[in-house]
Amino acid sequence: MSASYTYRRLSKDDAAVLLVDHQAGLISLVQDFSPSEFKNNVLAVAACGKYFKLPTILTTSFENGPNGPLVPELKEMFPNAYIARPGNINAWDNEDFVKAIKKTGRKHSQPSL
Repeated sequence: MSASYTYRRLSKDDAAVLLVDHQAGLISLVQDFSPSEFKNNVLAVAACGKYFKLPTILTTSFENGPNGPLVPELKEMFPNAYIARPGNINAWDNEDFVKAIKKTGRKHSQPSL
């Protein structure tokens, strides 16, 4: 770490939750956890965001394709937070996704170490 680095603790006022491509078909491809354990972990992170009233954005690249739909519990938890990205693999290439993030007003960033 450089001598000029100052640690700045992340607070709920600086944070947002971005849940990208948590789709039924992709969950089955995770190898580090069982699919149900992975899904429960994702839902736990989402529940923490809801508890702390963090701005939350849900997005998928193509729900009607082989990756399947977004985990339904996420849409139930955040019914107005979904942004479709048809044709955009990289979420940052989708104008609506970027606008939604900017709209949160959250600007905290940590410098690279």
